[in-house]
Amino acid sequence: MQTGYNPITPFNNPLIRFISDDKYRWIRHALFILMGLILAFKGDVGMSDPVQSAEVRKAVWLVDSVTFIFILGMLYLIMLVLIPRLLFRSRVFLFFLSIIIIIFLIYIVVYWLDLHYLRPVNPGNMQHIEFSVIHFIQIGAVCAVLLGAVIGLKVFKKWINDIRRMNELHEINLKTELEQLKSQVNPHFLFNTLNNLLVLTKTDQEKATQVLLGLSDLLRYQLYDSTREKIILTKDIAFIQNLLALEKIRKNDFTYTIHTNGNVDGQTLPPFLFIPFVENAIKHGASTVGHSYLTLNFNVADNQLHFSSENSKPAIKNATIGGIGLGNIKRRLELLYPGNHTLEIIDSADKYIVNLTIPL
Repeated sequence: MQTGYNPITPFNNPLIRFISDDKYRWIRHALFILMGLILAFKGDVGMSDPVQSAEVRKAVWLVDSVTFIFILGMLYLIMLVLIPRLLFRSRVFLFFLSIIIIIFLIYIVVYWLDLHYLRPVNPGNMQHIEFSVIHFIQIGAVCAVLLGAVIGLKVFKKWINDIRRMNELHEINLKTELEQLKSQVNPHFLFNTLNNLLVLTKTDQEKATQVLLGLSDLLRYQLYDSTREKIILTKDIAFIQNLLALEKIRKNDFTYTIHTNGNVDGQTLPPFLFIPFVENAIKHGASTVGHSYLTLNFNVADNQLHFSSENSKPAIKNATIGGIGLGNIKRRLELLYPGNHTLEIIDSADKYIVNLTIPL
């Protein structure tokens, strides 16, 4: 399907893919550690000089090894803990305070190792680390360049992935909008509904008026409200109510209930998060022979929305439950709430249950 979306060409660069794609993660880490080993021990290659005593060479290797392990640990602390939990959550002051503390700890470790291991074996022939502002600034400048490079790569990777996710979400939203536009005017659905309305105008004019208003609200929602980036939860629930009311006209032996708990008023969320589950329930429940039911629950608590759907299934299935609609909504949820939502689908012999939790 052509949606007018074109991927950004620079993102297809092999170097950018190597930096941002998770499938290269272990290769990146291996190269990072290897580069660190080369930089840490390149000055020790010449320590085989017979002028230097074995005791001095041993002390230098020990100091370099401990320094490398400690700095590597600090770098991974920054990459895995501080950047995701502080910098990416806009806690900038705490993040930079943590970086200053880490630089100070590196300086203390280097000074302590020099004082206890290098000076005793070679007090005069080496330039030793002093506990002074000048040496702190010198070591801090080197550490700041190293830490800044790591932070910059991490931020760059997140920026690339965010751009990719937004572009993919844009494409999914366009596809969802197109599919919804295709289903807005369903001739078969409208034909049955209008026929039922014609009967109701002769038997129950008040009910016919209510159904006509419901149909009008349903079409208005699909044409106008659903095009917005965010919609009000109560409008989404009202749309589902109208949809199920019209479905009940077509099938009398169909019962449905919608329960709401918590403060649902004023809550906003992206459109069409629940419609695929409801349409799936109608298709494979209400459209079958015999009695069928559908129960929906909307529960707002602790800044989260808990949605559940339970519908009956026919004894003899004539189609597979699921399909493209549910596949699209699963992917859309992954893009809208990456790692921050739960979706559970239980497909048993006689009923179909959906449990969804999303943040508000």
